[in-house]
Amino acid sequence: MNRKMGVFLTLIIFLVAMPNIGYSIEEPSYRALIIGNGGYGDEDELLGPLNDINKMENALKHNYFGTNNIPFTSIVKKQDLDKATMLHNIRETFKDAKEGDISYFYFSGHGSYDSYTNTSYIIGIDGYGLSVYELERELRKIPGKVVVILDSCNSGGFINKGYNIMARNEPSKEDYIEQYNQSIIDAFSQKKRRGYLIGDKYKVITAASKNEYSYEIYFEDGWNWGGEFTRAFVKGNGYNGEFLADANYDDNVTLEEIYYFTSRNVMESNVQVYPMKDSFIIGSKCKEEPLRNTIDWGTFYNIPLDKAWNIRFNMDLDDDSWRDRIYILDYNNHKFPTEVGKNQSEENIYIKPLINYDSNSKYSIVIRENISSKKGKKLKDRVIATFYTEEGEIDYEKLSLDTVLNGHFHGYPYPSIEIAFENFFGYPTWEYFYSTDNYHVVEFNGMASRDEVPGNITIQFTVDVEEESFIVNYVDFNGEVLSRYEFDGLLGAVYDNYFNIRSNKDLKNIFSDKDDTPLLDNYIEK
Repeated sequence: MNRKMGVFLTLIIFLVAMPNIGYSIEEPSYRALIIGNGGYGDEDELLGPLNDINKMENALKHNYFGTNNIPFTSIVKKQDLDKATMLHNIRETFKDAKEGDISYFYFSGHGSYDSYTNTSYIIGIDGYGLSVYELERELRKIPGKVVVILDSCNSGGFINKGYNIMARNEPSKEDYIEQYNQSIIDAFSQKKRRGYLIGDKYKVITAASKNEYSYEIYFEDGWNWGGEFTRAFVKGNGYNGEFLADANYDDNVTLEEIYYFTSRNVMESNVQVYPMKDSFIIGSKCKEEPLRNTIDWGTFYNIPLDKAWNIRFNMDLDDDSWRDRIYILDYNNHKFPTEVGKNQSEENIYIKPLINYDSNSKYSIVIRENISSKKGKKLKDRVIATFYTEEGEIDYEKLSLDTVLNGHFHGYPYPSIEIAFENFFGYPTWEYFYSTDNYHVVEFNGMASRDEVPGNITIQFTVDVEEESFIVNYVDFNGEVLSRYEFDGLLGAVYDNYFNIRSNKDLKNIFSDKDDTPLLDNYIEK
């Protein structure tokens, strides 16, 4: 009798070999042009770009998209191009693109920024710069989506993003020009602005801000010379088949995931991205076999916060195939910290949390397909079981403070309120209280100046703990209630100061042309 391998928790799942499945749906084509310019001569010579483009080519060759594992149709690699030849290669590489296709443009080399015209450039080896406007004009002609990856100084200017002062490495005045990052407001207020690489067509990630250098480094682990940003990008997205940026282990790397991965692994500059928090798949791991089905084990309720799960298979497991293929996802689809191992029996796997689950929260146990028995039988389908943890006492103070401090205002999506306010106001404090009219309230107090006279700003946020959102219902300066217009001016000054560093934080210019309209409910939301 041909035994099939099964899994026991509350249900049994059988594992067999899976046949290949064909699909008739037309899939997009992926093309890439990768350019490395290092041969600038004399003191401007760069050693990293040649290595960068080889590493990028390696990474892209390990990318396979969709259930059919679609590779790049073409990867064109070029070295040491002048400006005119860069433009020519863009036209030639993507001339066959159609709507629905995905085109990648990568550049490693020198970049520059003209603060008078607010224009960034990537530089050809002839010394001539290809401006953001010229590049956008060419990329705009390519049908479909365009992914742009730039490892050059001042590259954030291609999406009009400037330096933010909360970087891990404080810049020197000689290195960076102070510029206010108007693009933050432009992009998120949906202004249509031709010239920058913004809009639905583009997915862009850059090594540095528009007023900031990026760096090539000699890595002593055998990597040799290379861009710090490129190294982080390729390690996160396919180099030698590794996808370290895949935070939720779904075999895809989104623009958001690669942004956070590179940001954590680039120390000398500030990675920039457009758009923020975007789920566009920028990289994808080769699927071993097309997924046939997902078996739902159902939903379990009132689970203890320290619950460990035991999963029993009907055959002894091999030594390796189950590793990293059994895990728990939290309500954000991020992998929850667990310990997974075999019990004394070769048929039993345990998975237990390393920290307690949150109360009254949803989690999912995932058992991936292709786990093998020692006899070679395979789990053909993915298994998912959902569970909700037991209700616990809600910490309303913590929840309210987290909602406000980690939140943002419409028109100012970055940075968080906590970072922006504590950067601007002196002696900032945050307090929670439950009001007499039954509202959860977070109150902020901080010092600023008005007409060179110091005073206290008080702002009260009313928090909806179920929706994890807030509204601003009250603001005053030294007891004088501010109008909506004045509060708009105050926010403008706070976020202007974050991106355009000033030592003088006098508010005298924002309290002008005021009206007497008090702040209204539902005006500002998270």
